[in-house]
Amino acid sequence: MKKLGMLFMSVFAVTVVLAACNSDAASDDSVKTDAKKEQTESKQATAVKKEVKQMQDELATVEKNITAKNDADLKASAAAMHKHWLAFENNVRDLYPIQYTDVEKFETPIFYMSKRDKLDYAELATNAAGLKTSLDAVGNAKETKAKTSEVLDKAVDNYSKYVVEQTGAFVADTKIFTDAVKTGDMAKAKEYYSKSRVYYERIEPIAESFGDLDPKIDARVNDVEDGADWTGFHRIEKAMWADNTLTGMDKYADQLRTDSLALQKEVGKLKLEPKPMVAGAMELLNEAATTKITGEEEAYSHTDLVDLAANVEGSKVVYQAIIPALNANDKNLTQQIDDAFVKMEDTLAKYNTDGNYVSYEKLTPEQIREISNQLSHLSELMAQTGKIF
Repeated sequence: MKKLGMLFMSVFAVTVVLAACNSDAASDDSVKTDAKKEQTESKQATAVKKEVKQMQDELATVEKNITAKNDADLKASAAAMHKHWLAFENNVRDLYPIQYTDVEKFETPIFYMSKRDKLDYAELATNAAGLKTSLDAVGNAKETKAKTSEVLDKAVDNYSKYVVEQTGAFVADTKIFTDAVKTGDMAKAKEYYSKSRVYYERIEPIAESFGDLDPKIDARVNDVEDGADWTGFHRIEKAMWADNTLTGMDKYADQLRTDSLALQKEVGKLKLEPKPMVAGAMELLNEAATTKITGEEEAYSHTDLVDLAANVEGSKVVYQAIIPALNANDKNLTQQIDDAFVKMEDTLAKYNTDGNYVSYEKLTPEQIREISNQLSHLSELMAQTGKIF
């Protein structure tokens, strides 16, 4: 404020006093507003914790039915728990985004597995145990107030751990696959062909970043100029489904084993950044929508839906990792992506019976178009998350 001279000193003094009073009043109002906001947030948190407690009770019922191996009661209790989770999950996502991801990781599989005709109670029990731990974490969580840069660093750390975990599982199941190929066990080789590839497809953008490892592991015959250089999964796929023999596949099995271990070594040295991480997830969905949906990926086994589902799962992990940062920038987009993933999962679930996806050849053109459109929509939504960087 300017000093206006002696003539106005008395007026100035009065003004200062009034301003001070108003400032104090404003300060008091600000404190009251902040206190009110904290109280509101506390009420929101209290409400969420109450819902979590109810869900823990519902989970206890689910676990009881898993132990009893009661199909009908399990299906009903899992459906009831899922319906309740959908009713309040957005509040968990907003207040506790990191813990939200862990709940989703275990709750969603329980729901979809419970809908199958043949139930895998061991897998259900494993997911139930994970969900129990995750709900406990939500019950003890504090609201996330970190800066965007901090939560993105956390997102990268979480995703890096996921990639390491998936790569380890890939190496383990690939060894079972290659051992079966070398011993001539066709049934086991076919079983672990898909099982091992699930882990690879979930982290495919990462695998593609290591020079020629991806072509050596995952090239299709049309991807190589000289058929003599063709190695990896799809070379053995052709032998199993088209040629109906494993004769001569030992060298390809040995090479695949070597390449899988090389991939694991490279992953161990990996340094990720948030933006390329999200770009990889977007690219994975886009590739699935445009090329994999054509049936070219699994030309002999026709297990394309296994790959597509794994691509969706891997991309969802990236999305869930960045939820804390996305919440702070565009909650509406978060909800759109949530809805799109649920719709995609529901669509794929229609073609899964007892944990096995139908052959790609059984899909109608309309069904293929539906899957492709949903994958493209997801990719477009993921592209919009670039605003957080």
